[in-house]
Amino acid sequence: MGQWCRWPRAPPGDEGLGAPRDGRTAKRGVGMRLVVATSWDDALLRGLAGLPVHAVFGKLQRDLVGGGRPSSILPAVTWEDMARHVALAHELGFRFNYLWNATSLADAEYQPEFVARMEEQLRRLVDVGIDGLVAGVPWMIALAKDVAPGIEVTASSLMDVVTPREARQFEAMGADAIVLHHAANRDFRVLEEIRASVACDLELIVNNSCVYQCPYNNCHHVSPSFHSREDSRPVLEYELFWCAGRHAQDGAEIIRSRWIRPEDLHVYEARGYDRFKIAGRGRDTAWLLRAARAYAARSYAGELTDIISMSQHAPLALARHRAAEAGGAHAERWRAIADTLEPVGQLRVDNTAIPADFLQFFLTHDCEALSCRSCAYCGHVARRAVRGVEGRRTDAPAPMPDARMFGDLVLDRPAATERSGEA
Repeated sequence: MGQWCRWPRAPPGDEGLGAPRDGRTAKRGVGMRLVVATSWDDALLRGLAGLPVHAVFGKLQRDLVGGGRPSSILPAVTWEDMARHVALAHELGFRFNYLWNATSLADAEYQPEFVARMEEQLRRLVDVGIDGLVAGVPWMIALAKDVAPGIEVTASSLMDVVTPREARQFEAMGADAIVLHHAANRDFRVLEEIRASVACDLELIVNNSCVYQCPYNNCHHVSPSFHSREDSRPVLEYELFWCAGRHAQDGAEIIRSRWIRPEDLHVYEARGYDRFKIAGRGRDTAWLLRAARAYAARSYAGELTDIISMSQHAPLALARHRAAEAGGAHAERWRAIADTLEPVGQLRVDNTAIPADFLQFFLTHDCEALSCRSCAYCGHVARRAVRGVEGRRTDAPAPMPDARMFGDLVLDRPAATERSGEA
């Protein structure tokens, strides 16, 4: 990976954005390290060659444990495909991390035979050549360390680590790395305290577009755990409709999301963070390469919405489809939801219109203690940078399918004509 030196280095530390507020010396690594989602396309790995990529990560479409994304957005991959992909990653100088980031096993861990199957799968993964495991349930850390002591074990972002004490406890459990929850990305006092509190590796997700302080956060962590297991059916998670609805109704919502711009990575590096995760396991090779290259270059002159996750498009697409479906039991209600979500399809964020000192505000303001209605900073930035969605009332309820419509979210469900008896 000697090519790293050709990519822009972090700017020298300075006052304000470039340095920790209390003057402490930040821990520093060896330079930017990107951790990139895989599309399971070997062309992706070859395209990443020459970028500062530390590891790629992925998961089978379905497996014993499940994970943080439903099978509906993941490509079908065999164990043989995975072994070949991992071998190519190693050939190119990348590590490979496998995801066991389900946050619930529905009490299957109380069944000795299930735990034995987990151990068997982990040994098989080690034989395939994985370098690391990302765990979604705390006790998995000890299990992995016992069965496969040579691999790096990472605490998933889905464990919601956002405080120094939480980070210390996961390190004490044996975690070699922790992916912090994206909610902490602009809380610089907390980031500094966490970095000073642990010696293990820390990773930040740079391109997440989730609603900040989303009321469905915990629910949405759990549901994909069941929709990516061996016996699961593909679904579109109902929680996404809240996320899409908020983005459709308020142009400031996308600014509030805790993404990190490529131009702002140096702010985090000055505080000892150099490992950055590029999410997008449901995205294709071209999209992932665009995002990785933008962060490696520390600059992106296009639409920010082209390199952040934007999973809000999926609910709009399904609502349109169900509204147009012949014989659909809930077509009218789906049409109303689709109409409300339409602005999501037009949502754009001009990265060049975001102020160069965008993060300066967050150095001196605590979003945990502020009301977005009284603050309005993100609304001010949105008026400069956001197109396609008007600024509206903060915290307005988002349109959601009701529980009687959840059956329509199963993507391989029987045809509507076969369900004519449903309410």
